[in-house]
Amino acid sequence: MKTILNIISYLAILGVIYVAIINAPQMINIALLTKDMILALGLQDVSVINKTLNLASYTLITLVVGLFTGICLIGQLYLSEKNKLNAYKRELEKSSVSNSSNSSKVQVLEAKIATLEKALDDALNR
Repeated sequence: MKTILNIISYLAILGVIYVAIINAPQMINIALLTKDMILALGLQDVSVINKTLNLASYTLITLVVGLFTGICLIGQLYLSEKNKLNAYKRELEKSSVSNSSNSSKVQVLEAKIATLEKALDDALNR
């Protein structure tokens, strides 16, 4: 499943790049603020707010921003899961250490019991 999703994502990226190359000569106007916002802010120079860009550049910028956003979002999830996994590993180590400690205590007690039983048998035989 992971391989299929990787193939689909690579094909999608290649598709976006292909569309950008095909539309390279096209130009688009980008407005960063609406007319009402411009009037509300009292701006006179709208050349800063309205830009003319090459469609291929706009598409590739959008692709890079999208990839960066996806990496950041998935990176947070990955780090969270990694921290949870490390905490679980520490918990397992603690439980295994306590289990081995308990088993060694049992062995020591069994040895003491065997010694006491032998001493009791020796005392009874005298």
